[in-house]
Order: sequence, then structure tokens, then C-alpha cells
Amino acid sequence: MTANRIHALRALEGRRIGLSVRGGRRIDDCQLVSTGRGRARTVWIFADGADAFFSIDDIVDLWEAA
Repeated sequence: MTANRIHALRALEGRRIGLSVRGGRRIDDCQLVSTGRGRARTVWIFADGADAFFSIDDIVDLWEAA
């Protein structure tokens, strides 16, 4: 994932998003808590009452929820 894409993800922190990850999994209407800083290359989301973490490299698409 490019630095520009990571910067765009950080702009969505704290907002409701949807995302799809490698392997076909799709999560709609979750909260983007944090996009990793420095060497941490993870995305932290809150969905269905639980925290989840994904590698930035596994994210296929991410969008702001309507």
C-alpha cells in the first residue's frame, strides 16, 4: 500500500467505514479507530462490539459509510 493511500486512510480515523480484505471478507459499518503509525502496519477497527486488527497490506478496499 502506498504512502498516499495510508495518508487517505488516516483521514478516515474516527469515522464509520466499510472495508474488504484479502480472502473475500467484507465488513460494513464499522469504526476505523486507528491506522498504524511508524512500523505498525495494522488497521484497528471496532465492529460488532469487538476490536479487530488487519494488516494494511491485506486491505483490498476501504470506504466511508454513508
